[in-house]
Amino acid sequence: MGNLLEWNGENGRTYFYQSEYPYDVDTDYADAGFASYKVGDNVSTHEAWGVGVYSFFKDHTVDMESGIKAPSNEGVKFHNSLSVLLNGSGSIKHIINE
Repeated sequence: MGNLLEWNGENGRTYFYQSEYPYDVDTDYADAGFASYKVGDNVSTHEAWGVGVYSFFKDHTVDMESGIKAPSNEGVKFHNSLSVLLNGSGSIKHIINE
């Protein structure tokens, strides 16, 4: 199990991406640094609208660092992104990066 979606191409566009982290993972999943939506480190242009990342960690307290991970540059843009803890224990500490 790893990132739920990983985008490594240039000029990508995403409209309305919604996903939930797996419900039955343990704390090792968060420690591995996975994200729900990951844009590759070498990507210079990518744009996304309406990216939502949800969590319901039912068995363990899982604290994910970020729902979205992407390079920090002018060509990579996110609009109206969010994260939501639906239920359970744990958190998504940051919507995007740190």
